[in-house]
Amino acid sequence: MTRTDVSLTTADAERIATAIEAELAPSTRATYDCAWRQWERWCQGRGINPLPAPPDALAAFLAERAEAGLTFGTLDGYCSGIAHRHHQEGLADPTADAVVRRVRRGLRRILGVAPIRQAHPLTVAELGQIVASIGPDTATGIRDRAIFLLGYASAMRPGEISALNIEDFLRKPTGILINIRRSKTDQDARGQLIGVVRGDNPLTDPIRALDAWLKVRPGGPGALFTRVRWRNHPTADRMGPRAISRTVQQRANEAGFDGVPVSGHSLRAGHATTAAVNGVSIDRIAAQTRHRDLGTLLNHYIRPAEAMATTSSRDLGL
Repeated sequence: MTRTDVSLTTADAERIATAIEAELAPSTRATYDCAWRQWERWCQGRGINPLPAPPDALAAFLAERAEAGLTFGTLDGYCSGIAHRHHQEGLADPTADAVVRRVRRGLRRILGVAPIRQAHPLTVAELGQIVASIGPDTATGIRDRAIFLLGYASAMRPGEISALNIEDFLRKPTGILINIRRSKTDQDARGQLIGVVRGDNPLTDPIRALDAWLKVRPGGPGALFTRVRWRNHPTADRMGPRAISRTVQQRANEAGFDGVPVSGHSLRAGHATTAAVNGVSIDRIAAQTRHRDLGTLLNHYIRPAEAMATTSSRDLGL
């Protein structure tokens, strides 16, 4: 079957461009753009044409970046970004070349694939310590308490917390149901429903913290967590995922956790790890965290928690 030329209107072209633009999530597109900039900069320093990428040059680029301290995951992301750019231009994928594939396999063995520094999973006691250090007398403090407690209780990612709208909540007698419209494991936006119940401790009750923020937040639909100007003037401007993560890091540092790798992911990691320590089944944890790969959940959260609970070193009398 051969393609035939057809006459398209400007509106047709705009709709096609919009659909193609939506092929990748904004975060993925930003990652690919960053990868391409790094590759272009390296090529400029060597006098090499970056497109199409010479496989030998790409292999040298990856090896040099690995020697500079980049993780294998970062290098893998670079390859994805460079391959995507070639696909866009209708060019052969240089990462499929035999030399590049062999270099990538070698670097995988040399560097390993585990993250260098995983996010510290916050315990409930640590969460309480941080929340207690946040003053409840400003709009910023009220909002940040709600971010910590709702994020921890729901096990949401920073991007999911950022994307929440007022209309995504359904009140229930024991708590709330949250409709997560799109997530890392739901790129087609089918929607995922999770529940958050009221807490027993007024300091760490996520529903109490959420209600306190809703009394301060400007009324009307739209973003749940918004920016605050001059500490006591909430706006309707949505906080982005990076702002959520920075808030978690900053508040943790102010509470005395400087030097501890607390990040936006520490809320989700803390939920999963604490639930595992408390004997919650992996199926229930996975239903809340919405992990598609149970191996990730098991290896990153369940087994570390079990290893500390069952270690025989506690019985040595040291």
